[in-house]
Amino acid sequence: MKTKYILKRVVQIIPMLIVVSIIAFTLSNLSTGSAAEITIMNEGGQVNSETVAAVNKELGLDKPLYIQYINWLGRVCSLNFGVSFRSKQPVWDEIMSRFPATLNLALCATALSILIAIPIAIISAKYKNKWIDHFCRIISTAGATVPDFWLGLIMLYAFAINFKIFPVVAGNKIQNIFLPAFTLSLSYAAIYTRLLRTNLIEIMNCDYMKAAKAKGLSDNAVLIKHGLKNAMLPCMTLIGSHFGTLVAGNFACEAIFSWNGVGKYAVESIKAKDFPVIQGYILVVAISFIVLNLIIDICYIYIDPKIELK
Repeated sequence: MKTKYILKRVVQIIPMLIVVSIIAFTLSNLSTGSAAEITIMNEGGQVNSETVAAVNKELGLDKPLYIQYINWLGRVCSLNFGVSFRSKQPVWDEIMSRFPATLNLALCATALSILIAIPIAIISAKYKNKWIDHFCRIISTAGATVPDFWLGLIMLYAFAINFKIFPVVAGNKIQNIFLPAFTLSLSYAAIYTRLLRTNLIEIMNCDYMKAAKAKGLSDNAVLIKHGLKNAMLPCMTLIGSHFGTLVAGNFACEAIFSWNGVGKYAVESIKAKDFPVIQGYILVVAISFIVLNLIIDICYIYIDPKIELK
């Protein structure tokens, strides 16, 4: 049954990938500016009707749009996303050279957000409606409303410039990842804290929780051993969605900490109208997001076998 469900989910993502490819191809073609003109200008040539026609023919842009899409999709399937207008390097190599930095940042930010959220949610649920619960809820509300770029600037000034604990420029070094990761994790931690608190409070009234207490387990042991696992399950989809967003890159955070990830690179490419990079970025991020959600769905059915498979 599980194998059938997994195969069904894998088949379901194929139409989604086709739609994403069409969107990526169409968006770039609808953008202002001609790819031929940009290519000529980047090469230092003179833009006129003859040179534009020649470059259009060379790039295959003189063919009907559906033929251009089919040819482009064929190249994409072999991981040939074209060549960047700016760097003259293969787009796949350019994106992949920056993707590990963004992935490391996303992993660290996600891990931090979960590590921050779990203890605060447990304390808040255990002491429901007491002063410490109100304090935790105020902190989580504040954390959810603080803009990432503002927090990043404050963190940079406080810990890099003032106290000099961390370097001003992270430079993609894994040992300098804490500040940008913490900056990105705070708003997500606040969201997880509030959701976990609500789930734990509901679970505390369940029969199996009362049975665990009757066996002599302490409140902390019952919450952590029996309550936390079930409370985390509804958060998994949300965490996966947020992780996919982080994998797409965060331009503001990457720019503030000079973290050379795909988000910063994508925004720079959009400003330069580097169409091959824009198309490649949209595809890589969308495929990563779709695959991540597929993995989470599969993990979900193994963690909670009671889920009805459809």
